[in-house]
Amino acid sequence: MTSVQTCLATMVIIDASASWAQTGENEKLSDDPTKIVTKIGVRYSDFGTLFGSVAFGPVTKINISVSEDDQWRIGGSYLFDFGIVNFSASEQELEGGVKQTQYAIGTFVPLAAFGVQPKGWLLFPALGANYTDGRISNSDFEFADAFPAEIASKGGYIGILGLKPLSERWVVKTGGVLSAGSNDYSGYTIGAGLTFNASPEDSISVFGSHIDNSFGTRDLVGISYTHEF
Repeated sequence: MTSVQTCLATMVIIDASASWAQTGENEKLSDDPTKIVTKIGVRYSDFGTLFGSVAFGPVTKINISVSEDDQWRIGGSYLFDFGIVNFSASEQELEGGVKQTQYAIGTFVPLAAFGVQPKGWLLFPALGANYTDGRISNSDFEFADAFPAEIASKGGYIGILGLKPLSERWVVKTGGVLSAGSNDYSGYTIGAGLTFNASPEDSISVFGSHIDNSFGTRDLVGISYTHEF
């Protein structure tokens, strides 16, 4: 490829991604990870969760979720021409009394911006870096909760989210993530769900997911309601 062809290809990519970034938020699906809106929602699986985001202009938002079992996540997002960049800090409890704290930065890239939309699927490849800290209670020790073993790992992840509109109201979603890091850390997450858009502002989703990593496992099945402002 000549330098002129390379330049033209780069210009096409930039123009396509810029067009996606300028797409009106009301034109994006409620599950679109690049959507910058203010919203609030509730989710129930084995526990209740309150979540939401606050948009500051067309490209920036903060995201927060808090669960009744003391799980939490806080972070922010910035929409660039090529996609959205997210950073977050979170804590969750896995099976076996494992508390996992994670700090991550990553991105979703909308392939539809480049004309890639196989059989109507909206695909969002994801990649990023993270730092994971796990505190593992050892039941062999009497004071395990007071003196848990601790393992830390630095690594990264790759994944993909897929959205398939079945109609104006119904959307299928599925995705998966693979992660790996130092200290022999590895893991994966897979999930799928179905969203019903009751109105342009209100949506109801049912979902299921499976988490399996070096710190433990967790299976979730639940339902959520989201309202956009």
